[in-house]
Amino acid sequence: MPLNPSMDSSGTSTTGAGRSGRGQNRSGGSATARRSTARATRPAGSAGTIPVETLASRELVQVLGAVAYGELKAYDGAMARAEEAHDDAERKVWRTIAAEELRHHKGFVRRLSALGADPDEAMAPYRASLDHYHALPPETDEIAAAVCDLLGEGIAADLLGWLKKVTDSETAAFIDTVIEDEVGHEGRAAAEVRRLIASHPDGKRRASRAAARMLARLAQSGPGSGPSFVAFLRLGRAPDLISRLATGYLRRLDMLGIGPLARLSRVDPLDLIGRIDPLGTRRLSQGKAA
Repeated sequence: MPLNPSMDSSGTSTTGAGRSGRGQNRSGGSATARRSTARATRPAGSAGTIPVETLASRELVQVLGAVAYGELKAYDGAMARAEEAHDDAERKVWRTIAAEELRHHKGFVRRLSALGADPDEAMAPYRASLDHYHALPPETDEIAAAVCDLLGEGIAADLLGWLKKVTDSETAAFIDTVIEDEVGHEGRAAAEVRRLIASHPDGKRRASRAAARMLARLAQSGPGSGPSFVAFLRLGRAPDLISRLATGYLRRLDMLGIGPLARLSRVDPLDLIGRIDPLGTRRLSQGKAA
């Protein structure tokens, strides 16, 4: 699922669709809309999961709306890539990804409906931001485009890992099936970046520049969404969300040999930094998830 995180003026982390595939609270006065604003209570001792029988909080509805719309944009992007494919094998890959993204979108829409929310209203606050992001001119450099695909897939996976911990049990179970697909999407994207880097003498330099540009592109997607993205921080476990996104980004750069830890390892052959690293950042560079 292509989710692209951006930061609004309040510093809130968000999702969007920036991966392989490439909404405005319309306040309603309906009973359904009023029900969706009821804040859910978590039972003592729970891991932050909202009981399915509890009416969804406004923040959960907003976050699921953003994810659902991000999946729809991922579907559109994957279908476009399928149409542009140069051979049947590549076309089949992108059509398969598109089918998975559409399944994800429909699944999150169903969860919104089950939680008593209007899916269209839930997605509305994020349309402007995600439409803007996906309308940005595509990267013309093949390495840069591949890096954007990989980082977008990674952002989606990290976001879903956080969301699974703050949502209701039935939505969490559905997210597990989405993550299974995302693992495959990210693996394909990582293999493509590695292939391109290895085939160009300046591959790492181009990949490093692309990773920095990716952050700039994400920042550009914030305008137009206003405070809607604050819901991500208010939903719960905000430090975990920020940590997952930040360490996930750095971990993928290190995996490609272009991150800060990868640079340190070249001047620290005895791994002295790793031995005194209390936060375990060396383990992150070895590919373990945050």
